[in-house]
Amino acid sequence: MKKSILAILFIGLFLETSFAQIPKLVTSVEGIKEYSLPNGLRILLIPDAALSNVVVNIVYNVGSRHEGYGETGMAHLLEHMLFKRSSKFSEIKKAIADKGAIANGTTWSDRTNYYEILPATDENLNWALEMEADRMVTSSILQSDLDIEFSVVRNEFEIGENSTSSVLEERIISSAFLWHNYGNSTIGSKEDIERVQASSLKNFYKKYYQPNNATLIVGGKFDEKKTLDLISKYFAIIPKSNQIIEQTYTVEPAQDGERFVELKRNGDIQYVAMAYHTPSFSDKEYAANNALISILSNNPSGVLYKALIETKLATSVYGYTRTLRDPGFSYFQCEIPKDKDLTMAQNAFLQTMNAVPKIIFTEDDLKRAKNELLKQFENTYNKTINLSIALTENIGAGDWRLFFIDRDNVEKLTLADIQNVAKKYYLQSNRTWGRFLPENNTERVKVSDTPDITALTKEYRGKALEMNKATFETSVGNILKMTEIGKLASGGKYALLEKPSKGNKIEARIMLRIGNIKALEGKDLIANLTAKMLKLGTKTRSKSVINDQLDQYKINLSLQATVDRMYLRLSTDKENLNKALILVDDILRNPLFDASEFEKMKLETKSELESSKNEPQSLASEAVEKETALYPRSHPYYSKTVDEELVELSKITLDDVKKYYEDFYNGNNSITSFVGGIDKKSIKEFMTKTLDNWNSKELYSRIATQYFDVKSVDKTIQVNDKTNAAVIGKINLNIGINEPDYPAVDMANELLGGGFLSSRIPQRLREAEGMSYGAGSFVSGSGIDKTGSWGVYAFFNPLFKDKLDNALKDEIQKALDKGFTKVEFDASLKSWLQQRQTMLGTDEFLVRQLREYLDQNKTFTDYSDYENKVKALNVDKVNAALRNYFDRKKLVLIYAGDFTKK
Repeated sequence: MKKSILAILFIGLFLETSFAQIPKLVTSVEGIKEYSLPNGLRILLIPDAALSNVVVNIVYNVGSRHEGYGETGMAHLLEHMLFKRSSKFSEIKKAIADKGAIANGTTWSDRTNYYEILPATDENLNWALEMEADRMVTSSILQSDLDIEFSVVRNEFEIGENSTSSVLEERIISSAFLWHNYGNSTIGSKEDIERVQASSLKNFYKKYYQPNNATLIVGGKFDEKKTLDLISKYFAIIPKSNQIIEQTYTVEPAQDGERFVELKRNGDIQYVAMAYHTPSFSDKEYAANNALISILSNNPSGVLYKALIETKLATSVYGYTRTLRDPGFSYFQCEIPKDKDLTMAQNAFLQTMNAVPKIIFTEDDLKRAKNELLKQFENTYNKTINLSIALTENIGAGDWRLFFIDRDNVEKLTLADIQNVAKKYYLQSNRTWGRFLPENNTERVKVSDTPDITALTKEYRGKALEMNKATFETSVGNILKMTEIGKLASGGKYALLEKPSKGNKIEARIMLRIGNIKALEGKDLIANLTAKMLKLGTKTRSKSVINDQLDQYKINLSLQATVDRMYLRLSTDKENLNKALILVDDILRNPLFDASEFEKMKLETKSELESSKNEPQSLASEAVEKETALYPRSHPYYSKTVDEELVELSKITLDDVKKYYEDFYNGNNSITSFVGGIDKKSIKEFMTKTLDNWNSKELYSRIATQYFDVKSVDKTIQVNDKTNAAVIGKINLNIGINEPDYPAVDMANELLGGGFLSSRIPQRLREAEGMSYGAGSFVSGSGIDKTGSWGVYAFFNPLFKDKLDNALKDEIQKALDKGFTKVEFDASLKSWLQQRQTMLGTDEFLVRQLREYLDQNKTFTDYSDYENKVKALNVDKVNAALRNYFDRKKLVLIYAGDFTKK
C-alpha cells in the first residue's frame, strides 16, 4: 500500500513537473503567438503555410547600451565568439555551413540576435533549436579563440573607418550623447576590443545569455505542436539564471546648446550632417517624428530636397531615426561634390532645418508620409522570414508588439502631431552638427522618459487577421507544373507562377534586351542613365506623383541597366497589382526625360563615381577588370576606369539619353516573370498593351562574351589614409555553365572559398589567423557562351598584407597540390544542396531564375538537371577540375590600401 501511494505521488509530481515545462500561451496578435516557459524564455511562433523555409531567430536583450567602462564592443565581440564552439557543437560555423543555412548574428544598441534560415524539415528545425539552446549556456569562450577573433573584429572596425560618412555620423552621435551609451559605437573602441580578456567576456556572457533575457522566434512553415515540443525539449531544461540583470537607468540630460564636430580625412565627397534628440520607439511621438523625417527628406517634395538637390547644392540628402528603447535621435545628412561650395550647401541645410518648427505642413504631406511608412510595414509583415528577423529591433526596443502599435500610431497621425514634434524637437539648442554657440537664454528640450512598455503592451491584441492556410510544394516538378510559359505576339517571353504568399505578395521582373554589338559601342553609361530617368517623371505623372503612388499602393519599383539589358524589379500585392501595372506601363512607355531631373541625376552619378576613387575595394575591382576583360575600346563590354566614366559623363546630354531610349527600348525581346498571388488575366493584358507593338529602331542581337587568355599579374595600389585594405583576384575560365566540367569547377570553388565560413580560404584567413573580417571566393559562368571566371577576395588591415598574401597563395597551392578530401566534399555537397533548396523557397529567387532561364532558352528542369550533375560528382573529379582550371599562372591579384604605415 505504501509503495502504491509513493508511486502515485511520484507520477503526480512527474506530471506536474512535465506540465510546468509546456510553453504557456501568453497572447496572440495578428498571426503571431507568444508563449513562455517557466524559466522566462519568451517564444514567438509566426506560421506561414505558403512558405517552404523556416527561420529560427533568437534575440538577447543585450547590446552596446549595456556595456560598462572598458567594455565597449563587448556585446559585439561576444556575438562573434558564439560562432566558435559549444558543448555539443565543436565548430559552429562549420555546422551552419554544412547545413547550407542562411545564417548570421548581429549586434545593435539594445539587442543581439542569431538566426538560421533553412528548408522547412523536422530535421532542420530540430538542429537549429538544439544548436541555439546549446550555445545559449555552454559556449566555450577560449582565450586562444579570442586572440584570433579580436583581429577579425578589428578589421570590421577598420572597414567602417574607411567610410567618411559613417565616421562623421559616429562622431556626431558621440557628441550628442554625453552620458548615455547610445553615444558609443556598437563595434566599440579599438583599444577595448584589443585588450578585453576571455574571463571578462565569459562574465558578460553568463550575465546576459540566459533564457529569462531572451526571445526565441520561429517563423515560416512548421508544425506548431512539434515545434513547441522541440522548444520544450531543448530550452525548458535550461534553468532560470539567479544572476540579476540590472536595468540601465542613465538618462541623457537636455542638451544645453548647439554642438559642432569637424572631421578631416582623405576622400572625394563632402558631407554635412546633424542629429537631434528625439523620442524612443515606444513613445507615441516616435511615429509623428518618423513621419516628419519622411516629409522633410522626401524626394522630390521635401523641403530638404528642394533646398539642396533642386538647387544643385548637393547630390543627395536623407534622414532617419532608429528603433531604440530609450530616447534616441534623428539624423540627417547631405552629400556635396568636391567641386561644389560646402559653405553654401551647409548654410542652406542649416537654414532649412532652422525653419522646421515654423513650417506649416499640409494634408498631402501627411498622407504621403503615412503611405510611405505603412508600405514599409506591409512589406515587412507580409514576408514572414523577414518579419521574424525584423522583430529583433522591436524586441530590443522593449516588446515585439511595438511593431503593431507603431503601425497603429502611424494610422492615427494628424497634422497637429507633425506640427507638435517639429516645434518640440527641431530646435537649434537640441542639434549637434558642427558649431558651439554660447547663449544666455538657450531653449532646452526635455525628451519624454521611456513609457511603461509593460503597461503599453499588456492588453494589446492588434487587428483581426484572416490566416492564409494554402501551401505550395517547392519542388522543381511542382514549379514546372504550376508555371505558365508563354510568348507574346511580338516575340517577348513570359513565365507566370501563381502560388500562395502571405498578404498575396507578388514579385515581378521585366528584362528588356537591347541593341547589338555595333550600335551599342560606348553606350554603357548612357544605358544606366536612361534607366534611372524612367522613374523621374512621365508625360502624365510627375516624379512626385510617381513616388506618392508607389507608397500609397505599397509598390516597390527599381530600374537599372547594363549596356544591352534593362532590368525592372517590381514588388506589390494582388490588391494593388492593376495600379502597379498601370504605373509600370506609364514609366516604360511615356518617360518625360525632364531636363532639371537629368542634371540632378548627372550630379548624383558624378558624386557616386568620385566617391569610389579612393575606396580600396573599388580601385582593386576596377584594376582587376582592366587586366582581365580585354575588350577593345570600341566594344560595348569595354571596361572603363572611373576617370574615363567621369569624362564620358560630362559629355552626355539629355538628347543622348532620349535617343538611346528611342533607338533601343523595345518589348519584342522582353523577358517577363511574375511569382506569387498573381492575376494572370491582368498581367497578360498589361504585357499585350505595354510590350507588344513596341519596336526599336535598332535590331536586337545578343552580344557574345569572350574568353581572354590572361597571364598572372600581381599589383599593389597605394591609397593614402585608409585603415582597411582589399585584395581582389580573378582567373578567366574557358568554360561556361553548360560545359560538362562546370559542375566540378563550381564545387571546387565551393570547397576552396565559396562555402560560407567552412571553406578553406575563410577558414585560414578569418578563423585560423584572424586577418580578415571577410574573405572567400566566387565562380561564375555564362549560361550560353563558353566563358567564365573564378575570383577571390579579402578585406584586411594593411599591416597584414604580406602575411595575408602568403596565406592566400599557400591555401590555393595546397589545394592544387594535395586536393580536397572525400569528407570535405561530402559535407560541402550536403550544404550546397540545402542552400539550393532554401533558395527555391524564396519568391525573389524564383522570379529571377524564371527570367534567367527564359533568357537562356532553358526551363526550370535545368535546376534539377544541374543538381543531378553535381550529385554525380566525386572528389576526384572535383580535384581534377581544380587543377585543370584554377591555374595560378593566370591569377590576376590586385591589392589596394595604405601600405606605407608600419
